[in-house]
Amino acid sequence: MQQWRDAKSRHRDALLFFRVGDFYELFHGDAEEGAELLGLTLTARNNGAAAKVPLAGVPAKALDDYLARLVRMGRRVAICDQVEDPALAKGIVKREVTETITPGTVLADALLDERRNNFLASVLRGPGGAYGLATLDVSTGELSARLVPEGELRSELGRLEPSEVLLPRTLAEDPHVESALRPGTPRTVRDDWIFEEDVAAEELRKTYAVQSLAGFGFQPTDGLIVRAVGAMGSTSGRSVPLASPTCGRSRSSGGAGSCCWTK
Repeated sequence: MQQWRDAKSRHRDALLFFRVGDFYELFHGDAEEGAELLGLTLTARNNGAAAKVPLAGVPAKALDDYLARLVRMGRRVAICDQVEDPALAKGIVKREVTETITPGTVLADALLDERRNNFLASVLRGPGGAYGLATLDVSTGELSARLVPEGELRSELGRLEPSEVLLPRTLAEDPHVESALRPGTPRTVRDDWIFEEDVAAEELRKTYAVQSLAGFGFQPTDGLIVRAVGAMGSTSGRSVPLASPTCGRSRSSGGAGSCCWTK
Protein backbone atom coordinates (compact mmCIF):
# COMPACT_ATOMS: atom_id res chain seq x y z
CA MET A 1 0.00 0.00 0.00
CA GLN A 2 3.00 2.34 0.23
CA GLN A 3 2.82 3.12 -3.50
CA TRP A 4 -0.84 4.04 -3.09
CA ARG A 5 -0.10 6.23 -0.06
CA ASP A 6 2.67 8.08 -1.91
CA ALA A 7 0.43 8.74 -4.91
CA LYS A 8 -2.56 9.72 -2.79
CA SER A 9 -0.48 12.17 -0.76
CA ARG A 10 0.18 14.10 -3.98
CA HIS A 11 -3.44 13.95 -5.18
CA ARG A 12 -5.49 14.35 -2.04
CA ASP A 13 -8.43 16.04 -3.77
CA ALA A 14 -8.80 13.35 -6.48
CA LEU A 15 -10.24 9.87 -6.64
CA LEU A 16 -7.14 7.74 -7.23
CA PHE A 17 -7.61 4.80 -9.62
CA PHE A 18 -4.74 2.42 -8.89
CA ARG A 19 -3.86 -0.19 -11.52
CA VAL A 20 -3.71 -3.76 -10.23
CA GLY A 21 -3.57 -6.36 -13.00
CA ASP A 22 -6.67 -6.03 -15.19
CA PHE A 23 -8.43 -3.69 -12.76
CA TYR A 24 -8.20 -0.14 -11.46
CA GLU A 25 -8.86 -0.18 -7.74
CA LEU A 26 -9.96 2.47 -5.25
CA PHE A 27 -8.95 2.24 -1.60
CA HIS A 28 -10.02 3.71 1.74
CA GLY A 29 -12.26 6.81 1.43
CA ASP A 30 -11.93 6.77 -2.36
CA ALA A 31 -13.45 3.27 -2.42
CA GLU A 32 -16.38 4.34 -0.26
CA GLU A 33 -17.03 7.44 -2.37
CA GLY A 34 -16.57 5.54 -5.63
CA ALA A 35 -18.98 2.83 -4.52
CA GLU A 36 -21.61 5.45 -3.72
CA LEU A 37 -21.14 7.52 -6.88
CA LEU A 38 -20.69 4.68 -9.37
CA GLY A 39 -22.69 1.87 -7.81
CA LEU A 40 -19.61 -0.29 -7.29
CA THR A 41 -19.44 -3.22 -4.92
CA LEU A 42 -17.56 -2.20 -1.78
CA THR A 43 -15.36 -4.94 -0.35
CA ALA A 44 -12.21 -4.99 1.78
CA ARG A 45 -8.70 -6.35 1.63
CA ASN A 46 -6.44 -7.51 4.41
CA ASN A 47 -3.58 -5.05 4.79
CA GLY A 48 -1.66 -7.19 7.24
CA ALA A 49 -3.06 -5.22 10.15
CA ALA A 50 -6.04 -5.48 12.43
CA ALA A 51 -8.19 -3.23 10.25
CA LYS A 52 -9.18 -4.14 6.70
CA VAL A 53 -8.90 -1.59 3.89
CA PRO A 54 -12.11 -0.65 1.98
CA LEU A 55 -11.78 -1.60 -1.70
CA ALA A 56 -13.76 -1.09 -4.91
CA GLY A 57 -12.61 -1.72 -8.46
CA VAL A 58 -13.49 -1.40 -12.13
CA PRO A 59 -12.20 -3.41 -15.13
CA ALA A 60 -9.42 -1.56 -16.95
CA LYS A 61 -11.24 -1.94 -20.28
CA ALA A 62 -14.28 -0.13 -18.85
CA LEU A 63 -12.35 2.73 -17.21
CA ASP A 64 -13.39 5.42 -19.72
CA ASP A 65 -17.07 4.80 -19.03
CA TYR A 66 -16.58 5.34 -15.31
CA LEU A 67 -14.35 8.39 -15.89
CA ALA A 68 -17.02 9.97 -18.07
CA ARG A 69 -19.57 9.57 -15.29
CA LEU A 70 -17.24 11.09 -12.70
CA VAL A 71 -16.32 14.03 -14.95
CA ARG A 72 -20.01 14.78 -15.48
CA MET A 73 -20.37 14.80 -11.68
CA GLY A 74 -17.58 17.37 -11.45
CA ARG A 75 -15.04 15.07 -9.76
CA ARG A 76 -11.26 15.12 -10.13
CA VAL A 77 -9.59 11.79 -10.98
CA ALA A 78 -5.96 10.63 -10.90
CA ILE A 79 -4.84 7.53 -12.82
CA CYS A 80 -1.97 5.57 -11.27
CA ASP A 81 -0.60 3.14 -13.86
CA GLN A 82 2.03 0.43 -13.97
CA VAL A 83 5.04 2.00 -15.67
CA GLU A 84 7.14 -1.12 -16.12
CA ASP A 85 6.53 -4.61 -17.46
CA PRO A 86 5.41 -6.86 -14.56
CA ALA A 87 7.33 -9.74 -16.14
CA LEU A 88 10.58 -7.75 -15.91
CA ALA A 89 9.99 -6.08 -12.57
CA LYS A 90 12.20 -6.93 -9.64
CA GLY A 91 9.88 -6.92 -6.68
CA ILE A 92 6.83 -4.64 -6.67
CA VAL A 93 5.86 -3.26 -10.08
CA LYS A 94 6.61 0.47 -10.28
CA ARG A 95 3.54 2.69 -10.52
CA GLU A 96 3.13 6.42 -11.11
CA VAL A 97 0.28 8.85 -11.65
CA THR A 98 0.24 9.22 -15.42
CA GLU A 99 -2.82 11.41 -15.84
CA THR A 100 -5.02 13.74 -13.85
CA ILE A 101 -8.49 14.36 -15.26
CA THR A 102 -10.78 17.16 -14.20
CA PRO A 103 -13.97 18.48 -15.83
CA GLY A 104 -12.01 21.33 -17.43
CA THR A 105 -8.93 19.40 -18.61
CA VAL A 106 -10.51 16.45 -20.42
CA LEU A 107 -8.86 15.46 -23.72
CA ALA A 108 -10.30 12.04 -24.57
CA ASP A 109 -13.09 12.24 -27.16
CA ALA A 110 -15.10 9.69 -25.18
CA LEU A 111 -15.25 12.13 -22.25
CA LEU A 112 -16.14 15.26 -24.22
CA ASP A 113 -19.45 16.71 -25.36
CA GLU A 114 -19.03 17.41 -29.08
CA ARG A 115 -21.80 20.01 -28.98
CA ARG A 116 -19.95 22.51 -26.79
CA ASN A 117 -16.54 23.80 -25.74
CA ASN A 118 -15.05 22.34 -22.59
CA PHE A 119 -13.60 25.41 -20.90
CA LEU A 120 -11.33 25.56 -17.89
CA ALA A 121 -11.65 29.08 -16.50
CA SER A 122 -9.21 30.91 -14.24
CA VAL A 123 -10.61 33.85 -12.26
CA LEU A 124 -8.95 36.32 -9.92
CA ARG A 125 -9.80 39.77 -8.63
CA GLY A 126 -7.68 42.83 -9.29
CA PRO A 127 -7.09 45.73 -6.88
CA GLY A 128 -9.48 47.96 -8.80
CA GLY A 129 -12.42 45.56 -8.58
CA ALA A 130 -12.13 44.14 -12.10
CA TYR A 131 -11.57 40.43 -12.59
CA GLY A 132 -8.91 38.73 -14.65
CA LEU A 133 -10.50 35.89 -16.60
CA ALA A 134 -8.72 33.29 -18.73
CA THR A 135 -10.45 30.39 -20.45
CA LEU A 136 -8.84 27.38 -22.08
CA ASP A 137 -10.29 24.49 -24.05
CA VAL A 138 -7.41 22.00 -23.90
CA SER A 139 -9.08 19.77 -26.50
CA THR A 140 -8.99 22.48 -29.21
CA GLY A 141 -6.23 24.80 -27.99
CA GLU A 142 -8.61 27.78 -27.84
CA LEU A 143 -7.42 30.26 -25.22
CA SER A 144 -8.68 33.73 -24.39
CA ALA A 145 -7.92 36.14 -21.57
CA ARG A 146 -9.54 39.42 -20.65
CA LEU A 147 -10.32 41.92 -17.91
CA VAL A 148 -13.95 41.82 -16.85
CA PRO A 149 -15.67 44.58 -14.84
CA GLU A 150 -17.33 43.32 -11.69
CA GLY A 151 -20.83 43.93 -13.05
CA GLU A 152 -20.16 41.85 -16.18
CA LEU A 153 -18.63 38.75 -14.57
CA ARG A 154 -21.93 36.90 -14.29
CA SER A 155 -22.90 37.42 -17.94
CA GLU A 156 -19.41 36.53 -19.14
CA LEU A 157 -19.23 33.27 -17.18
CA GLY A 158 -22.82 32.52 -18.16
CA ARG A 159 -21.90 32.89 -21.82
CA LEU A 160 -18.82 30.66 -21.51
CA GLU A 161 -20.38 28.00 -19.24
CA PRO A 162 -17.00 26.72 -17.97
CA SER A 163 -16.79 23.06 -16.97
CA GLU A 164 -14.39 23.93 -14.15
CA VAL A 165 -13.25 27.14 -12.47
CA LEU A 166 -9.81 27.71 -10.96
CA LEU A 167 -9.73 30.18 -8.05
CA PRO A 168 -7.13 31.51 -5.59
CA ARG A 169 -7.91 30.54 -2.01
CA THR A 170 -8.82 34.10 -1.00
CA LEU A 171 -11.48 34.17 -3.72
CA ALA A 172 -13.04 30.81 -2.85
CA GLU A 173 -16.03 32.42 -1.11
CA ASP A 174 -16.20 35.67 -3.06
CA PRO A 175 -19.92 36.54 -3.34
CA HIS A 176 -19.58 38.00 -6.84
CA VAL A 177 -17.92 34.82 -8.15
CA GLU A 178 -20.40 32.62 -6.29
CA SER A 179 -23.39 34.38 -7.82
CA ALA A 180 -21.78 34.40 -11.29
CA LEU A 181 -21.33 30.63 -11.52
CA ARG A 182 -23.94 28.05 -12.36
CA PRO A 183 -24.93 25.97 -9.31
CA GLY A 184 -22.75 22.89 -9.13
CA THR A 185 -19.91 24.24 -11.29
CA PRO A 186 -16.76 22.38 -10.14
CA ARG A 187 -14.24 24.65 -8.43
CA THR A 188 -10.54 24.00 -7.97
CA VAL A 189 -9.00 26.19 -5.24
CA ARG A 190 -5.25 26.73 -5.14
CA ASP A 191 -2.87 28.72 -2.94
CA ASP A 192 -2.68 32.44 -3.70
CA TRP A 193 1.04 32.37 -4.49
CA ILE A 194 0.33 30.39 -7.70
CA PHE A 195 -1.54 33.47 -8.96
CA GLU A 196 1.23 35.98 -8.19
CA GLU A 197 2.42 37.81 -11.28
CA ASP A 198 6.09 36.89 -11.02
CA VAL A 199 5.26 33.21 -10.47
CA ALA A 200 2.74 33.10 -13.33
CA ALA A 201 5.03 34.96 -15.73
CA GLU A 202 7.98 32.73 -14.89
CA GLU A 203 5.81 29.64 -15.44
CA LEU A 204 4.96 30.85 -18.95
CA ARG A 205 8.54 31.89 -19.78
CA LYS A 206 9.89 28.55 -18.58
CA THR A 207 7.27 26.53 -20.44
CA TYR A 208 7.96 28.25 -23.76
CA ALA A 209 11.67 28.93 -23.27
CA VAL A 210 11.35 32.67 -23.89
CA GLN A 211 12.76 35.70 -22.09
CA SER A 212 9.74 37.93 -22.67
CA LEU A 213 6.01 37.42 -23.04
CA ALA A 214 5.64 40.38 -25.40
CA GLY A 215 5.70 38.08 -28.42
CA PHE A 216 2.49 36.46 -27.22
CA GLY A 217 0.66 39.78 -27.27
CA PHE A 218 0.96 40.66 -23.58
CA GLN A 219 1.51 44.31 -22.68
CA PRO A 220 3.18 45.72 -19.52
CA THR A 221 -0.27 46.63 -18.16
CA ASP A 222 -1.60 43.07 -18.54
CA GLY A 223 -0.44 41.80 -15.14
CA LEU A 224 -3.86 40.53 -14.10
CA ILE A 225 -4.28 38.64 -17.39
CA VAL A 226 -0.79 37.12 -17.10
CA ARG A 227 -1.63 35.94 -13.59
CA ALA A 228 -4.84 34.25 -14.77
CA VAL A 229 -3.18 32.51 -17.73
CA GLY A 230 0.01 31.46 -15.92
CA ALA A 231 -1.83 30.03 -12.93
CA MET A 232 -4.06 28.02 -15.24
CA GLY A 233 -1.11 26.49 -17.07
CA SER A 234 0.58 25.57 -13.81
CA THR A 235 -2.47 24.02 -12.23
CA SER A 236 -3.86 22.15 -15.26
CA GLY A 237 -0.60 20.26 -15.59
CA ARG A 238 -0.59 20.93 -19.34
CA SER A 239 1.16 23.48 -21.50
CA VAL A 240 -1.17 26.38 -22.18
CA PRO A 241 -1.19 26.50 -26.00
CA LEU A 242 -0.08 30.09 -26.51
CA ALA A 243 0.66 31.15 -30.05
CA SER A 244 0.85 34.50 -31.82
CA PRO A 245 -2.36 36.46 -31.27
CA THR A 246 -4.89 35.74 -34.01
CA CYS A 247 -7.71 38.07 -33.01
CA GLY A 248 -5.74 41.22 -32.22
CA ARG A 249 -6.32 43.26 -29.08
CA SER A 250 -9.08 45.61 -28.12
CA ARG A 251 -9.29 48.28 -25.47
CA SER A 252 -12.56 49.55 -24.13
CA SER A 253 -13.01 53.09 -22.89
CA GLY A 254 -12.36 51.78 -19.39
CA GLY A 255 -8.96 50.45 -20.36
CA ALA A 256 -9.89 46.77 -20.13
CA GLY A 257 -7.98 44.56 -22.55
CA SER A 258 -8.45 41.17 -24.12
CA CYS A 259 -6.25 38.67 -25.92
CA CYS A 260 -7.12 35.58 -27.88
CA TRP A 261 -4.92 32.74 -29.13
CA THR A 262 -5.45 29.49 -30.97
CA LYS A 263 -3.11 26.63 -31.74
